[in-house]
Amino acid sequence: MKLLFFFLFIISPSIEAAYYSTLPKGVRNFTYRFIKTNTVSGSYNSAGSFEAYNINAQINADVIKGLNGTVDTYLNGLSQSDYDSFSFGTFEGAATSNVEVHAFGGGWGITDTFTIYGFIPFYKAVVDLNLARTEKGRKNVGSSILLEGLPDIDVRIVQNLFVNYYDYQPLGKWEATGFGDLELGTMWNFYKIKNFGAMMSFGVIAPTGKEDNEDILQDINFGDGQWDIFYEAGFGFRPYQLFSLDSWFRYTYQFKYEKNIRLPDSESFPITSRKGNASIKRGNKLLMNLQGNTHINDEWTTSLLYSWEYKTKDDFKSSFSDADYILEKETSFQSHSLRLNFNFSTVSLFKKKKFIAPIDLNIAAQTILGGENTPKYERYDFEVRMFF
Repeated sequence: MKLLFFFLFIISPSIEAAYYSTLPKGVRNFTYRFIKTNTVSGSYNSAGSFEAYNINAQINADVIKGLNGTVDTYLNGLSQSDYDSFSFGTFEGAATSNVEVHAFGGGWGITDTFTIYGFIPFYKAVVDLNLARTEKGRKNVGSSILLEGLPDIDVRIVQNLFVNYYDYQPLGKWEATGFGDLELGTMWNFYKIKNFGAMMSFGVIAPTGKEDNEDILQDINFGDGQWDIFYEAGFGFRPYQLFSLDSWFRYTYQFKYEKNIRLPDSESFPITSRKGNASIKRGNKLLMNLQGNTHINDEWTTSLLYSWEYKTKDDFKSSFSDADYILEKETSFQSHSLRLNFNFSTVSLFKKKKFIAPIDLNIAAQTILGGENTPKYERYDFEVRMFF
């Protein structure tokens, strides 16, 4: 694939009260959430095993031709068979990333049971791609060329491979900031009794986020390029004063779009200079959640959330069927995660006129337990919600 890795955060509304709770009529809220990941160095593959992010490149005669006049003289003197079998070894680029997200959202209670809301994340990402030589073979290289003596030969050869041969921008450290995709939705609490309730949500996700740059290998998407619609439903149940249970699911349909992309011709090394227009239909997504809440008192709540997410395989249609197959391969994914959340709320204190404003504060830690074709990372959240 063009990208070393890809992930987006789901900045879904957090659960402080029951899942089915909506804003009272005329009440508005503003939410700010800060998210930080640990260093992301790999992902779970299609077999569920962890793999580090890397690029492997075999350095052949075509790659280093034009790098140095002495080298060109030697290569031009080789027979066709020796030229074809020439190797200067193998290089690997190992990548790690760090991501911060600032998410901004707001809601408005249209009625006591119907709320509209919206939010948008703002990303800051840093990717480090460190190059290393993993095999120092010099097949068919004459000692008189002294290739090893060229200054910075390792980095120059690899950069020549990707920049001049495949027409990518230079490898190395990459940084970017930008907005993610905008979500707009509605929340309808259609059923509620004393200790049980249910809610449905509908909405749209607009492609406002930064898409990947086809010419930067270490680029990270902040948005995936197309419009989505989603449906969400769930319930909350509080059988005891100290404990409650919430469960909900979300189904997201991703619409088809067209884009000019790179079209690889090798499954083992899908880096390519070939480009063309393609029709892209990203796989639809299903998210299921189960959360248990312990209500210590009116102000303090702790929650443990289990999430399972699944996405079907992407569908590519271009002028090259071999590229479509390579691009579609391993684009389905699933992940299992756990999230521990601590919430402090002043809403009850505000109602008792013991605090000046109704505010919710949340801190949370989340880890990916396993999955297929999904990044392995831990994330940490801090959230403030103000009601007015």
